[in-house]
Amino acid sequence: MHRMNAQGLVRVTSGLLRGTSEEGVVVYRGVPFAAPPVGPLRFRSPLPPERWSGVREADRSGPASYQFNCVNRSAVERIVREIDPGVPGIMAWPDYTNATYRHNHAAEDCLYLDIWVPESAPRAGLPVYVYYHGGANAVSSGSFQLERGANLARAANMIVVRPNYRMGALGWVHFGLLGGALPEAVNLGVQDQFAALRWVHENIAAFGGDPANIAIGGESAGATAVSHLLTSPKAHPYFRRAVLQSLSPFNPWCTQQRPEAVTVARMYLDLLRIDDPARLQDIEPDRLLAVQNVLTRYFDPDLHLAWRPLGAVVAGDWVPQSPALHLSENPVTKPDLGVAIGFAKDEWQFFRGHSRTVSRGSRRDVLGVLAQVFGTDGAEEVYRRFHELHPGHAPGLLLSDIMSFEFFKLSSLAIARNLSTQRIPVHLFQFSYDLPGLGGRLRAVHTGDIPFLFRNHSERDLARWPAFDGADREEIRRVSGWMGELYASFIRSGDPGDGWPRFHAEDQNVLWFGRSVEPRPGLLKREWDVFQERGFGTVRSVEKALVDNVRAALADRAGAAQGSGGVAR
Repeated sequence: MHRMNAQGLVRVTSGLLRGTSEEGVVVYRGVPFAAPPVGPLRFRSPLPPERWSGVREADRSGPASYQFNCVNRSAVERIVREIDPGVPGIMAWPDYTNATYRHNHAAEDCLYLDIWVPESAPRAGLPVYVYYHGGANAVSSGSFQLERGANLARAANMIVVRPNYRMGALGWVHFGLLGGALPEAVNLGVQDQFAALRWVHENIAAFGGDPANIAIGGESAGATAVSHLLTSPKAHPYFRRAVLQSLSPFNPWCTQQRPEAVTVARMYLDLLRIDDPARLQDIEPDRLLAVQNVLTRYFDPDLHLAWRPLGAVVAGDWVPQSPALHLSENPVTKPDLGVAIGFAKDEWQFFRGHSRTVSRGSRRDVLGVLAQVFGTDGAEEVYRRFHELHPGHAPGLLLSDIMSFEFFKLSSLAIARNLSTQRIPVHLFQFSYDLPGLGGRLRAVHTGDIPFLFRNHSERDLARWPAFDGADREEIRRVSGWMGELYASFIRSGDPGDGWPRFHAEDQNVLWFGRSVEPRPGLLKREWDVFQERGFGTVRSVEKALVDNVRAALADRAGAAQGSGGVAR
């Protein structure tokens, strides 16, 4: 078995790496886990990395997956103006994220990972955390500075690994469903994520890690990545525990059904004005980003549906079934599994807090959104029950409360209940720390838990998270240390102790992660009961309603385009 030497040299399957020391860790950046998916390998399944001779200096992160940034902004915006057929939607995240997540060092050659190893650690047997970044399968990277692994690795005495994967149409639009031109172009992003995990399992002992004690984790789109690995038997030998933060089955990056995936792939061809999918092999990636922009905004923000143009598709061996459905309904056969699930109290504020209805809509506006799923009488009842839970909330904020539960919390609770009945240890938390920045309107926001859990809360870090403006820095550090140790304890051993008890269907214990960190039995029981009583108490029931709505909306737009003599796009 290989060991890291005093100079930070490590031998992996492809050759020798040399890391650098910083922040109390040895970090290895830009480590290739697969061959560059460029040229003839674009839209192909990932292949093993090439070997190198001599020592590879692992002192610089590899490029992020190709994405919108300052380098291509003008070109992409010009193409958007050319092709936009007049879609009515808005981007599903606040404006500040364009600056927070900007990666100007981005390319199609992106299949790299970064590794942080505690400097003072023993050279064997360390727990390992493989964390998949979020970003809606559209932005961010494994080297995103605000999610760097140094502080977590050092404080928790574990190895942290952060992989990239292909994003946008290069990884998440399934052109292989359209015919034989690009047969491997189905679930390529999922395949990248699996390839990274397998590489870690095969190589992490060289860094002092324990391949039998790997936890996988991720937030938002990263949690969806984890859900795919949890439901894939071929991935089960490569990890022990799983952490899912802000998992949703219904947002733009989430797992879609085959008919919608085929529709999305055809819409790309239509907007690009090409007939043959084989032409995608050479098309400029900026044009793919432009179509991505249009399709992300394709529907009015008040349409109550599941539109998932950048999600995996239920098809083939890689994604044989919807992970949220499987995890909430079926036996999970992986032995010795432990699962932690987290979500933010106010998830929807991030995605629709800037929409007119959420920010300043009337009761009538909100009921119009709810009626699309619950019907007129059901909408009135759901609104009334949530108003009783949050009597001080304006109508738009009540809609956010309802949608936060529907799009995020319900599926997490359903998964937790199913796992707990199988005696699989499962721990839940709700990030509940209301942040004061941006007028406090984002509240306990999606992504707000990241600085706490990764312990990246220096002034330089928090300056890039506007929601943290004005937050008490000492309190941030205190809560980060408190919750961070529970989080790390789960990753290391699966047992965070009495401070974070297991979830059971009987007590429905959810850890409150706010200015205090404490177990709260039955924290979301009343919200759960509202949805149960209205007939939407399962992932399957909500999936059906939201997919029926998206299919009706697609048909309406196609009919309108044909009626005007145009082409449905």
